[in-house]
Amino acid sequence: MPELQTFTLPVFPLGSVLFPGGVLPLRIFEPRYLHMVSDCIKEQHGFAVCLISDGRETGQAARFHPVGTLARIEDYDQDKSGMLHITVRGEQRVQVLASRVGTDQLVMGQALHIEPEIPTGIAERHFALVELLKQAMEEYDPEFGRAEELTDASWVSFRLAELLPLPPARRQWLLELTNPLLRLEALTQFIDELRAGEAMRH
Repeated sequence: MPELQTFTLPVFPLGSVLFPGGVLPLRIFEPRYLHMVSDCIKEQHGFAVCLISDGRETGQAARFHPVGTLARIEDYDQDKSGMLHITVRGEQRVQVLASRVGTDQLVMGQALHIEPEIPTGIAERHFALVELLKQAMEEYDPEFGRAEELTDASWVSFRLAELLPLPPARRQWLLELTNPLLRLEALTQFIDELRAGEAMRH
């Protein structure tokens, strides 16, 4: 069996989940992350965004879920106060196997790439989810989604997982699922729960 290749990267524990293909704006002001972003831009590498399991985004390094997403910086801008505004895009998922905390509280992790999901078509029973996604996204971005993306179960399920009002722990569970059809089934169930809750309130 071939040996699995690990690699080293900085870890940014956050209170939110980044999905592959997702876009996340971040405000950077702590010295550890200003240095991290500077290095990432200079060396053209990414960092892992992992959901916090215990602790906070600022101050002492937080504990985090080992499965996260590799983030690449797409845009950055520094304001007069020194605050750095960056926009990152999620690439493939990673699993952090081991980590160490530096004196500046920056976490460095040893990670593995999680294989991207095989492109999978949308089953007929999930067509309603595609329509829901189109309606939701057209309000934000009329240019949203190419035709081939809207036929891919992974892409559709990740975008819905971002948009729906899900608690972070549920989003993390959806990120860790490796079958896009199971992810769509879980999202269908969650939407049904939401609708049932709304019906009871009215």
